[in-house]
Amino acid sequence: MNISSISAALISGKQETNLAGPATIKFDFSLVKIESPLEYRGLGACLSKERRKVAENGLQHVTARKLGALYRSVLPEAPYLVKAYGARVSEIAESPAVKPGNSRDKGAFADFAGADGTSIWAAATSGRDAILTHLLACMLARMWSHQEATSIWHELVEARRKVLRTEAFDPVASAASQATLTRAQLADWDASARFWLQIADVAKLRTQKQVMLIIQDFGLVVNTKKNLYDSVLDAWTQALGAVDRLVQGIPQNVQSGAILLGLASWHLYPNILALWSSSNQVLAQNDSLIPNGGLLTLGVKSPSPTLPEGIFWSLP
Repeated sequence: MNISSISAALISGKQETNLAGPATIKFDFSLVKIESPLEYRGLGACLSKERRKVAENGLQHVTARKLGALYRSVLPEAPYLVKAYGARVSEIAESPAVKPGNSRDKGAFADFAGADGTSIWAAATSGRDAILTHLLACMLARMWSHQEATSIWHELVEARRKVLRTEAFDPVASAASQATLTRAQLADWDASARFWLQIADVAKLRTQKQVMLIIQDFGLVVNTKKNLYDSVLDAWTQALGAVDRLVQGIPQNVQSGAILLGLASWHLYPNILALWSSSNQVLAQNDSLIPNGGLLTLGVKSPSPTLPEGIFWSLP
């Protein structure tokens, strides 16, 4: 289904035009579901009935569609990353460490057994832009507390709405800018991504711990932008672009903490060359989803004693 078809199908009611103000278009963001990419179907098959229902027909689905519509005009395509991430989340959901046994043995908790991939499946059945928005949710959940991340989402939504009011008319984005996204919805969106990180960290324990130790040893700032919306958008798009190239087998040099934050949040593991290491040896992570050419080079560590360890990101 293409964007034009989706736009037409989403429209509910008529366009209301007011000579004193902008046109108002009403969309039903729960109406259209897109067939998930093939790579995500392993995850979908592992979800409990209740979680799948919420992801496909509940508020998580509506939240995913609205957020995707809000940001679709400013996000890179990142098709290779979208495919690789789907393969990785399906692999994790199907792993013995995560996949539940017989659901009948779970009793009253059967509907909530296994991986909480609700927001991922909601995004996968809502389109590429929603998947990329889920990836941001993972970055924010990795870096900030639940309360902080929810507040950041709230500010991002409000800031994006203001930007869209000044841009050329796009019916879907315009409708998303007028649609309600409550703080509770954004909190649920963050919570689902946060639960997923906990599950995925356990499933990829050894490799994830190795990456986190490298990041901890390499002090790096995400960016120094003073505006929250600009800072998050820059970090998000930078990470999406760089990791998409790594998945294609294109080597990347780390220029900011955004790329490392993305990798740590999305459980993708390129081979790493750390130039500060005396041996200058490549740390081979042997991730089947990243070709050998996708080498990540970390430059010389900053000698500044004021730079904290790990990734540093200060938002106003």
